This record gives sequence, structure tokens and C-alpha cells, in this order.
Amino acid sequence: MEGCLWWVDIAGAELHRLRLPDEIHDHWPMPERVAALALRQQGGLVVALASGFVRFDGASGRMEPYPGRPPLRPGQRLNDGACDAAGRFWCGAMREEGEGPDAALHVLQPDGSPVEHPASLSIINCVNWSPDGRTMYFSDTPAGIIYACDFDIGSGRMGERRIFHAGQDVPGQPDGGTVDAEGCLWSARYGGGGVARFRPDGSLDHFLPLPAQKITCCAFGGPELRTLFVTSATEGLSEEDKVAQPLAGHLMALEPGVAGRPPRRFAG
Repeated sequence: MEGCLWWVDIAGAELHRLRLPDEIHDHWPMPERVAALALRQQGGLVVALASGFVRFDGASGRMEPYPGRPPLRPGQRLNDGACDAAGRFWCGAMREEGEGPDAALHVLQPDGSPVEHPASLSIINCVNWSPDGRTMYFSDTPAGIIYACDFDIGSGRMGERRIFHAGQDVPGQPDGGTVDAEGCLWSARYGGGGVARFRPDGSLDHFLPLPAQKITCCAFGGPELRTLFVTSATEGLSEEDKVAQPLAGHLMALEPGVAGRPPRRFAG
């Protein structure tokens, strides 16, 4: 269904949809924590649950698991994800139990098979690409670092990663993010109370403060992709914090003065 905004409640294990023309809000319980999603070229969604990938049909509410399971380590789950220009669905992993920077990037291929790309990070977020699809971005949230690497669209091969932004001159940690039509990366700043826009060379363009501390992700939508939708969390906030931040845990929408690009869809 077109004209819809989709998002997830990870802790609540729910998938949400807002039909923008009539503002009807639907939601579905998931069998386990739900981390990320992408539109499918054939309709419906591909959804990353904690332990694997499923197809989801918003018309019927039906789910069908993809047969391949990502090789997650004990205590890990899937996390943030997005599609590359060839229609592969990439998801970072994170550790919920235990210690050690051993999270990898997991790719669901259009044929339904999973592929692992070791990354040796802690919590992988902000999985995205430049408008031409040839530069890939991802972050290690606890380390405060956003990485970039060259990306081969045909093979799905990642080049050697480099530091895109090391956390200086902007508050908070890099959570989810998106890339706009001008090639700038928007980074939701967990604990930083806003969203940062970085130029393609990694320099800070500007920081946009928001009325919640734990900003989790952002994406462009609306008829001309000129609305930036931003999610936030309440996890770890005290009751006093929640009173002081009444929009914490809510979905926010703003007009940043730049357009996004159409989302890439999963080819499987």
C-alpha cells in the first residue's frame, strides 16, 4: 500500500503503519523483537526480527519466514537495516547479552539466502548508501563512529572501511540514519537530543535539536519526500525525564528544507 509510513517498536515487538492520507494507524504484534524493515518490489515488506527475516503482507497481516537464518552468535539479534541498489537487504547485528565487539552485517539476498560480512563491531546502526549506491555507511553506536566504505553494486562487495565521522563536534551517539537527495547523511543522535546532517566529506553541516533526548532513527517521506520522520525512545528515562520530555517515545515529523530520495526496495 502506497502513501504509508512504516516503523517498528523494538522493545514492544510491534510493527506500525500510518496511512498518511487518512491518518489511520494500524499495528501488529510480532513473535519477537522487530528491528528493521524494507519495502519489497513484489509488494509487502521484508522485516528483520531478532533472529531472522520474514515477508509481511499488510493487507492480510500474514508472515512467512525466509528459509535461511542469519548466523547470529548467542546473545545477538538483528538491528538496523536497509536495501542496497541491487535490492539486497542488509542488517547490522548487536549484542543484547554478553560482551565483545563481534557483531556482523547480515545480508538477505533476493533468493532468500543469508550472507554474513564480519565487522567486529558492538551495535551496528545507520546502514545506508549514497545516492549513486557506491558508498556504504554504517555506524558503531557505542563507539560513536560512523564508517564509510566503497561499495560494488554488482557483487555486493564492501571495500575497506574508513572513518566518516568520529563523533566530534556533535552530541550523542550515532543511531539510525538516512541519506538525502543531495548526498548528505542524516544521523539520529541517541542521547544527543537531535539529528545531525553530515556532508559527503564527513564534515558537520548542521545539528537539528529536537524535544527528546534519545533519538533513534529518521527517514524521509511524504508526497515529495520533503518530510523528515524521526523516532525516539524512552528506554532508561526516569519519570522526571519523561515529564520533562513529553515527546520522548513518540514519532515526530519536520520539514528540514531538503528532500530525501525514494527508498530502495528488496528484490526478493
